[in-house]
Amino acid sequence: MTKKPLKLNAQKRKLGVNVFKKHYQNEDNILRTAYYEKRKIFDNHIENAHKLVKEIVNRKYPSEDIATLKPLQEKHNFDVVRQDSCFHFRSDTPEKKSRYDGQEYEDFPECHIKFELFSGTQRHDYNDDNGKKFAFAYYHDHLKNKGLTPEVFSLQGEKKDNPHHDNLKVECTKELCGQEYEGGRSNSHIGISKEWNDKYTLDVIGGTHYCNSRNIECTENEFKILQDFLNSKEQLVDAYISWQDNIVKRVKVVEDTLKNYNTFDQMKKLADNQNVEISENSITIECTDLAIFNPDNVSAMLDDLKPKAKETKAEKLQRIYGINSSGVQNAQN
Repeated sequence: MTKKPLKLNAQKRKLGVNVFKKHYQNEDNILRTAYYEKRKIFDNHIENAHKLVKEIVNRKYPSEDIATLKPLQEKHNFDVVRQDSCFHFRSDTPEKKSRYDGQEYEDFPECHIKFELFSGTQRHDYNDDNGKKFAFAYYHDHLKNKGLTPEVFSLQGEKKDNPHHDNLKVECTKELCGQEYEGGRSNSHIGISKEWNDKYTLDVIGGTHYCNSRNIECTENEFKILQDFLNSKEQLVDAYISWQDNIVKRVKVVEDTLKNYNTFDQMKKLADNQNVEISENSITIECTDLAIFNPDNVSAMLDDLKPKAKETKAEKLQRIYGINSSGVQNAQN
C-alpha cells in the first residue's frame, strides 16, 4: 500500500525552518571559522593591552601613592582612589595633518580604552546596543547553550526597535549580567559581567568618575598596541555579524521557499540538497512553544479567564492545599 504523503501546514513549516536554522548555525564554513579565529586573536590582544595599561597607569599613579592614599581615604572619608576599567590615552608623538586650507598642523592621537564587557568598539560610540553587540558576539556559544538568541542584531537588521527584539536583547543581557538585571543599562556588578569587569579594573587617582578627565600620556609604540586591541575587538564583532547575517539570509530563503511547498517530500529534497538531516518526526513532534494549542491546555486557560467571585481564604487553602474549612479553623485555634 502506497504511503500517503505527509502534508505540510504552518506548524510543520516552522519546525522545518528551525531544522535548517540549527544546521546552518553548526555548519563549518569560512565565516564561522573566521569568527572563532577573531575571538582567539581578541583574547590575546585584550591580555596584552591590559598588561600594558597596567604599566602605563602605574607610571601615572604609582602604587606607592595608591598605598599611601587608601588608608587616608578610609580614615577621613574622602573619595580620591577608585577602581576603573575605562581610560583615555594620548600618544606623545604628534601626527602631521592638513587643514581644509592646506596648512599643516600637529595632532596628538588619542584613544578610548574601555575593558568592560558591555562596551562598544572603536568605530562605534559606547551606547547600550553597541556594547551588547560585542558581549553577545563574544559569548555566542554560552548564550546559544542557554537557548537564547545572541544573533538578535542580525535578525533585527535595519528594522526599528520593537518589543520582540528588545525582549531577546534583555534575555541575553540578563543571562550575562545575572538574574537581578531589570532592563535599561547593563548591571556590571553581577554574573558573568562582574567576573569580566573585575578582572580588568585598576586603581586610579582622581576626584571624578569620568575617565575622560584622566587623559594619560603613552609612547607611540604603546599607542599602537592599544589600537591593535581596539581593532581586534571591532574585527571580532564584524566577523560575528557577517556570519550571522549570512545565516539569516539563508534561513529567509528557506522560509520563503517552504511556504510554496505542500508535502514533506518537497521539503526533504531541499534538505538533502543542502546536506541537512531532516525527518517527518522532526517536524511533527509537538514543541513546547506550540503545546498551548492542545485542546486541554486551551480549555484550562479559558477556564482561568472566566469571571469569578473573589475567593475566601478558606476557599483558597482548599483549592491549593486541599484543606477544608474545619481544618482552617482548627489551625487558627
